[in-house]
Amino acid sequence: MYKLLAVSDSEYAQFLHEEGYREAASAEKACKLFTFSGLRMQASRRQLNGDRLSISAGPLDWFISSPRDEFLLHSATGLLSAGSTVNISGANLDIASVEVLPTPEFGETTEFTCLSPIVAAVYREDRSTAYLRPTDPEFSDAVRANLLWKHRVLRGADPVECSLVMEFSPRYLADPKNRGGTKLVNFKGISMVGALAPFRLTGSKELMRVGYECGFGGKNGIGCGMAAVREQ
Repeated sequence: MYKLLAVSDSEYAQFLHEEGYREAASAEKACKLFTFSGLRMQASRRQLNGDRLSISAGPLDWFISSPRDEFLLHSATGLLSAGSTVNISGANLDIASVEVLPTPEFGETTEFTCLSPIVAAVYREDRSTAYLRPTDPEFSDAVRANLLWKHRVLRGADPVECSLVMEFSPRYLADPKNRGGTKLVNFKGISMVGALAPFRLTGSKELMRVGYECGFGGKNGIGCGMAAVREQ
């Protein structure tokens, strides 16, 4: 992502990588305000070989999201300036098109599909980090608190409606083949448990939009927490 951004504006790419957006200039905690999906394709076209993913020929979809116009502009410019291909993990992929998708409508209750794992964490008294599973009762509150913080970074205040409840599909979690709706995320030697299961949100539409645009939970800058509204 940062390489694509740097093609358009190297100073912006450096700012986002090294500093990020903050609630206040003096705040220590910063966020990137963007997320992205994994490469999307038919399940029959992918095969895991050890720690490598083999994909047979055909189209791939890659989704990028952010509420910041400058990020969207620079990422799109970076993709278009890359020419006919983009390199991901050593593979040159042909760019067929770059499209802008319309923002969906959010209802009081809205159904979502995960496009990447949602990482939610709580910090214990001993300063250790506990990564939550979708069955943990703390998961919903952790995601809500994270979204409220992102809203303050974006808007400078909490939304008018602050309530939000996240519920994962019980049927999906109960199916043994879905591994409890979890996925292990390994980044630079750090292992994290993420939730990868359909879910519904009830409450603040503003917070739903923040999650849709910035990502739900943490680690959005490494591609966690992206979700799409499910078609009814």
